[in-house]
Amino acid sequence: MAETASAASAALCAAHWRNFIYRSTARHWHALWCRWGPDGSLRTAFNAERCFTPAAGGCDMQVTYHYRDERGTVREGPACGPWRITEEAHSQPDGLQHPSSAEMTTLLLPAGGPSAWCAKQAGPGKPCATELFLHHGEHLRMSAGVIHAADGSLVQLALIREDARGPWPSSGWGDSESAAPSSGAALAAALARDGAATEAHGVGHAITADLQQRPLSGDWSATRIATASPTDDVLLLCEDRVAIVAPVRRPDGVPFSSAAAWWPQDGGGALYTIEACWDATGAVSEVRYLVFSATPEGQA
Repeated sequence: MAETASAASAALCAAHWRNFIYRSTARHWHALWCRWGPDGSLRTAFNAERCFTPAAGGCDMQVTYHYRDERGTVREGPACGPWRITEEAHSQPDGLQHPSSAEMTTLLLPAGGPSAWCAKQAGPGKPCATELFLHHGEHLRMSAGVIHAADGSLVQLALIREDARGPWPSSGWGDSESAAPSSGAALAAALARDGAATEAHGVGHAITADLQQRPLSGDWSATRIATASPTDDVLLLCEDRVAIVAPVRRPDGVPFSSAAAWWPQDGGGALYTIEACWDATGAVSEVRYLVFSATPEGQA
């Protein structure tokens, strides 16, 4: 019985590893990073590069930061790498482990790169962080970050806009550093104004914390973003067609989740959403991804 369970776990790990696009695809992402408080006040903004190069058994990763203060360009240090990420060393039964953090895990979905880097355990007295990744085409990527402090309070939201075609400024992204708490009604108005496909049926995938993958479908009205609470959540609306939602206070003893949505300017109405979920004990439980498109060809 133990051998059967071990074989099943190994098969799930192998299937999950195949979702890691950088084992076979090189990308040099040029980015604008913005971090805000829950009230939309800008904490910091800077440019950066994240470079992935396929290598034996996996890929090499290097991060370079271009700060606007006395730090200038930083290419070395614990936040920069370089790191060698391999199947043998880092593909585990609870996700892809980044060499920089044993407390976090990455859950990778099919369809070209959607994923979430999540705190494995966010129970009482522990902080909780997540970074939610979405891709559009070959050259554009974004990630939304959410951090809750150990006391459960929401302390930071972030947006990282990335373009693989060259240094900033980007032809696919704006350079606004503004964001503001919004409402469900204001978000719905923005989506309608921009022609986002909220009436379409979304299709995508889900993955559990033990790497079981399944197809997923659903309506926009049932997503975490669309059902954000006006009292219990912060819904941050960014000017580059991105929305982020997170609990004002991470609750203890009940499930919770954070999410992001993106409707790219050149997406023909496509609307992407990704959600990271934790269970009542604070353990990460699932990541869900849906894309809503006006045409079947645009759906994942």
